Amino acid sequence: MPVIARPDKQQILDNIPLPMLLINRRGTIGFSNNAAENFFGRSQKKMAEMAVSALITFGDPAMVRLLDESEGDISAQDVVVIAAAGPINSDISVSILLDFPDWRMVMLSPRHGGRVHISDHDSEGSQQAMGAPAILGHEIKNPLAGIKGAAQLLERKVDDKTKPLTDLIVNEVDRIARLLDQMQNLGNSTPSNLDAANIHLVIERAIRSIRAANRALPEIMINYDPSLPDVMIDEDAMVQILINLIQNAVDSLDNKSNSVIGIGTRFVMSGELRDAGDDRKSVKLPIEVTVSDNGPGVPKHIENELFSPFVTTKREGQGLGLAIVRKLMKQMSSRIIYDRDEDKGITYFRLFLPVAGPAGRK
Repeated sequence: MPVIARPDKQQILDNIPLPMLLINRRGTIGFSNNAAENFFGRSQKKMAEMAVSALITFGDPAMVRLLDESEGDISAQDVVVIAAAGPINSDISVSILLDFPDWRMVMLSPRHGGRVHISDHDSEGSQQAMGAPAILGHEIKNPLAGIKGAAQLLERKVDDKTKPLTDLIVNEVDRIARLLDQMQNLGNSTPSNLDAANIHLVIERAIRSIRAANRALPEIMINYDPSLPDVMIDEDAMVQILINLIQNAVDSLDNKSNSVIGIGTRFVMSGELRDAGDDRKSVKLPIEVTVSDNGPGVPKHIENELFSPFVTTKREGQGLGLAIVRKLMKQMSSRIIYDRDEDKGITYFRLFLPVAGPAGRK
């Protein structure tokens, strides 16, 4: 087993407090740490060369396919694992080892109940369980406060030409802090703070953030319908949605030649979305915002799970971006769909939004 050839590396792996396995592309276990021995009630020697499927059972066939076919990292929750004490629901993460790409690290975290998941409140599509621990937001907000404070100090010393950059830092820190508050409640169905907004100004705000974060940005083709009325949205949430989608497009293009990202708006005769209220009135979604790119698109085997948490094709991705996008859209009584034109080689994410005011009611 080359990855643990050095004694110090093996000691590090053995000291990991969570059950950990190293598996090869055939799904065969090459190494297990001390915590895995205790968890499964089997010695490292007995687990060596055993098929990982003999220890870990996926109730969702999609996870089986992802484990067999994915070239990237995988994470999921509430996976049934056959432990020494019997079946136990555990969180699982599968990571490619950068130095040894033929091997993957499987890390297990036994669940002890109490977490809320999207799937507990949302039955649309095939959703894997997803928690949003409050500690995550706490740990991220602390350095964010430091970044904001540093930007505010710098703001006093910079000239008028540089000041927009410090303003951008402060505004983005505030937006991320608000997003963390929303992430901590992803399992809840809390409605967004909706207000009328000019969708084109919102898009431009998202593009500015993307430009600041990417030194080399592909060409962005804009196709706006200037006659569109205001939409009823949560502006911060919509900025985050657009940033996620545009950044996904940037990542998928991977600096290929002739890369193009398209952002367009138009009025369409969309379907209806029923209110949850007793009046059963319908909300029309006639404003379409499209983010497109001429990248390779999404692999067929994950198309149906695209908006599920922890599903990603990115080597270092966490698979949260599109899950958050879908949740934020739902909270705004809007919807998003993925579309692929294979003939033209273009990927589309289409957002359907309600018009602000009485025009949005039927």
